[in-house]
Amino acid sequence: MTTKNVLAFDLGASSGRGMLAKFDGTKISLEEVHRFPHNFSMLSGHAYWNILQLMDEMKAGLKKSGKDLSGVGFDTWGVDCGFLSREGNLLSMPGSYRDPGLDEANMQEALIALHPNKQTGQTTAAMLEQAVADGERYAFEQTGIASLAYNTIYKLYYMKKCMPSVLEQTDTILMMPNLIEYLFSGVKHSEYSIVSTSQLYDMQRKCWADDLMDRLQFDRKWFTDVELPGRDLGGLRSDIVRETGQKDLHIISAPGHDTACAVAAVPAKEEQYTFLSSGTWSLMGISSKTMLTGDSIIRDKISNEGTWDGGYRPTINIIGLWMQQEIRRNFAAEGREYSFGQMADLAEVEKPLQSFIRPDDFMQPGDYPTKIREYCKQTGQPVPQTDGALVRCILESLALKYRQTYQAFKPYITWEEKLYIVGGGVQNRLLNQYTANALGIPVITGASEATAVGNVMTQLQALGCFDTAEQKCEILANSFETKTYLPQETAMWQEAYERFEQLYQK
Repeated sequence: MTTKNVLAFDLGASSGRGMLAKFDGTKISLEEVHRFPHNFSMLSGHAYWNILQLMDEMKAGLKKSGKDLSGVGFDTWGVDCGFLSREGNLLSMPGSYRDPGLDEANMQEALIALHPNKQTGQTTAAMLEQAVADGERYAFEQTGIASLAYNTIYKLYYMKKCMPSVLEQTDTILMMPNLIEYLFSGVKHSEYSIVSTSQLYDMQRKCWADDLMDRLQFDRKWFTDVELPGRDLGGLRSDIVRETGQKDLHIISAPGHDTACAVAAVPAKEEQYTFLSSGTWSLMGISSKTMLTGDSIIRDKISNEGTWDGGYRPTINIIGLWMQQEIRRNFAAEGREYSFGQMADLAEVEKPLQSFIRPDDFMQPGDYPTKIREYCKQTGQPVPQTDGALVRCILESLALKYRQTYQAFKPYITWEEKLYIVGGGVQNRLLNQYTANALGIPVITGASEATAVGNVMTQLQALGCFDTAEQKCEILANSFETKTYLPQETAMWQEAYERFEQLYQK
């Protein structure tokens, strides 16, 4: 076959890149044609994404990619969305999930409003706590998605209280990748995997959760019909064509959620498997044809999010390499510039399994050396003194957090126990080995550019380059190296895990 060229725009929460993929019929070669930083900005106390900058950067990427492109697809982080007027104009800059208003108090207020047996009059703290729990159960039963304070449902609830004029003017709400597709093509549509992150979509019945929306007084007409990835959305808007010169290029709807893209790039031949998408955020889950339900699923915050092929990937969100990235910034601010490889070298020579942190408590920016040392002192652990000891504390704690998360999925794992890791974290050999040690199972790493690869694979399938899951795995095997890490020193890591678990009981 002739070479097919497709472009994948993969937008993370702190940077974006355009990845050009060339498929020769057997394997894919990837080239980064454009990378750009972006971040949310604060305005009047609220966090917004600069969609104008994002559009300009992606148009620059289109210009750099050559004229013989067969398709372009977009994937982004989850939960965020944009608001369009009746005339199709953007009503405001899209808000960021890091907005200070999207806190636990706002979520709990929304959950109480969802409470099927909501009471009026005098209430006690115990009654409110029960109402929150009942509302959380109801929201899960309606959607199959865990209640997290930054989910789209709680963003809309907050806006209804504090920014009602935007919603009053809203005709259509589009999730972030679908908003970008609209701004490039003029086509309004909603894609399954990204919609699943909103906690507004019934993953069991595969339709919008109308009763839930009614209880929160959200207008069902805000949302378009939901489709699986792979749809050809047509060509670019005429003004985009003039700016980029891409007159024959078509937009192909990729899995809009970057995690769904990453999982589409897992090199598993098995139909069922356990995965970890490792990056700034880590997301652990299993592939599944059915939803996971029950009290333990709600308690463990497992979300039945959508896959590229219309199935489910029950998933738990974990803070990931953000902690290593943040402490690297701290070191640089003090005049010590390290590459990630150098940080791993420093950590590797330190004494193992001395001190641990709870990764859940380290999600915000800050002075991580001081925060980690204070935490270890307060919990009666040895205080890390060197840069290497601090890094080792982070990586070992993260591997132990993976073990804790894996335990939540273990009752549902009926296949051979091994963990597939994809994403930027596959380059962190130390963390991958620690993960194998902590879980006591083999770890197999795949593509480091997994989100872009999953985006590309969906486009290639839509273009008729392959049909079956077996063919997809063969292409991945031909294109990207895998590496296996076998568990070591499992008795030491078991003892360390018991100490780590005690941190969650204090």
